Amino acid sequence: MPGTTWEQTDGRVIKVDSISTRGRRQFIVTFSYEAKEQRYEGELYTFKSMHVGESLIVKYDALNPIMTGFKAEYARKWRIWWVLMVAFFVAAFLLLLWIRTPLR
Repeated sequence: MPGTTWEQTDGRVIKVDSISTRGRRQFIVTFSYEAKEQRYEGELYTFKSMHVGESLIVKYDALNPIMTGFKAEYARKWRIWWVLMVAFFVAAFLLLLWIRTPLR
């Protein structure tokens, strides 16, 4: 049997349902993606909140595009927030230095 050859494409969340399991909220995410000029849909079960229209990276088997793996882009969103926070604090620090510097 040949090994799995994973390819990657962009997917979109098209529906989100939630259920309660053992006191935690779990999300059933339905997503769609395109592979080999055909549109496919799949489901993902996660404890992280996702919203309709969000993007995620779908890894699929080139020989059987229905077999998938997932990677949500949470890390990218957090990285953007950290960069913005650091930039804000650096700008505030530079502004504070500029205000406190005496004019000659």
